[in-house]
Amino acid sequence: MLDKAKKGLTAAQRAAGQVYDEAKDRAEGAYEIGRNTVEGVYDGIRDKVTEEPAKILTSWCSWCGTHGDHVLSVKRTVGRSTYVCQNCELSTLPCRFCDNMAKAVSKAEDSEPPENKKSRIAKLLKDNWNHELCAEHDGSIPNFERAHDKIRELGEFRRLMEPKSRNFYGLAKNAGIIFGGMAAVGTGAAFVAPGIAAALGSAGILGAASTGTAISSLSGAALTSASLSAIGPAGLSIITATGAGLGGRAGFGIANSYLKDIPDYDFLYRRAPVKDGGHRIVVVNGFMTENDKDGHDWCAGLEGYSEDSGLWYLSWESKTLLKLGKAFSGTGGHWLSRSMAAKAASFGSKQTAKSVSLVGHALTASEIASNPWHSAMLNAEKAGTLLAEAISRTEGQTFTLMGHSLGARVVFFALLALATKDPEKRFVDKVILMGGAVGRTDVESWDSAASAVSEGIYNCYSNRDRVLQLLYQGANAGLSKPAGLGPASCSYDSVRNIDFSDLIDGHNAWKPNLKEVLARLQVN
Repeated sequence: MLDKAKKGLTAAQRAAGQVYDEAKDRAEGAYEIGRNTVEGVYDGIRDKVTEEPAKILTSWCSWCGTHGDHVLSVKRTVGRSTYVCQNCELSTLPCRFCDNMAKAVSKAEDSEPPENKKSRIAKLLKDNWNHELCAEHDGSIPNFERAHDKIRELGEFRRLMEPKSRNFYGLAKNAGIIFGGMAAVGTGAAFVAPGIAAALGSAGILGAASTGTAISSLSGAALTSASLSAIGPAGLSIITATGAGLGGRAGFGIANSYLKDIPDYDFLYRRAPVKDGGHRIVVVNGFMTENDKDGHDWCAGLEGYSEDSGLWYLSWESKTLLKLGKAFSGTGGHWLSRSMAAKAASFGSKQTAKSVSLVGHALTASEIASNPWHSAMLNAEKAGTLLAEAISRTEGQTFTLMGHSLGARVVFFALLALATKDPEKRFVDKVILMGGAVGRTDVESWDSAASAVSEGIYNCYSNRDRVLQLLYQGANAGLSKPAGLGPASCSYDSVRNIDFSDLIDGHNAWKPNLKEVLARLQVN
């Protein structure tokens, strides 16, 4: 019995010793790994501290988007040294993930401090915060090298916008951003062309009163490359590229940002030309049903029309347009009863009585973002900016643009952007707007749109359109009169107003009668 106990004790001692030896070996190994790691980190830091920064770096600039020299301006032994781009003369520093240059603090010497405390804090961060990533890695531009590329057909636009690098910021769709005291709805408003941000939703009524274009003063190399498209008296705005910026670096960044807000934006080829003469027709929907979400209703109406022109269907915001189409699917003028009128008003302008008064009380950014009609109105303007960008990059082609309802709004805002290009270079031959959900009383805006078209704009309207009467005007507190209800005001004879009240008895009656509409217009 005693011998058995001794044997058991001996075995236990031997096992314990073995465990101790194994633990000791593991501990020594871990210590060695840790020591080597620390020494490696120390060596890396020592090398960084003792390494002389290059006096000149040749790389892509996240401010101006050009490839060129960046000259050392502030040498640092710890942290990244600061450089100055020789093209735009703005401060840069190396990206954390690649050899491109990120934006560094570039404080304007004559800038005045904002009065608002929150604005001062935002400005302090803006003026003293270096970017960690270049424009490719923060998602503000897809690919530096393709910023000025051209495309042969509109269908190549989406591929052109595919990002080269991973977006490490992972910007969320429909994020509300407050920056520099300005409220923005959606990702596209704040991360656009270099050094600029849009003021969206901070005051006023979406789509109210006017659709004019106001040039905004921008910083650095973005000057003359972008503008704010004003919507209404309170200054709601979206950013569009203008002049040389359209089809260039500024437009590339803006388009990339707006595609985040309209992820289904794409051009679908619906008809090849019989004999290709270099002309294309682009059709854009507003309210939709399940039967017309792929453009089949347009194809039926355009059968036999301009067969030597290729036909493109622009797909955008399909879910929202289907939602609106289902809510207001009647084609006749009689279908909208008093109860339905109340539904239209509440659907089109959430809590209108509480949020909007005739003196222009502001809708909040959250109300704009969550309301299907308001979000569709805003995204129609972004879709128009994208359409202008795609057209300006397409070589050797001219276009006829047709839009219905909110699709007419898309086309109109595309014209406002295209109007800033060289007047000798007109991409668009003619435009047909049907039941347009865009204001008709701003002469300056309509003159600008007309200047982008070589032949003319046909504004087709019907005073029997109850949707525009109640939904559009109700959502805008009666401050904006839609082009789909009456003649547009313009100084040019090239804008032709045609009354179809005898034929069109409702908002969704345009495309079923498209052949008759085109026959009356006598255009081909």
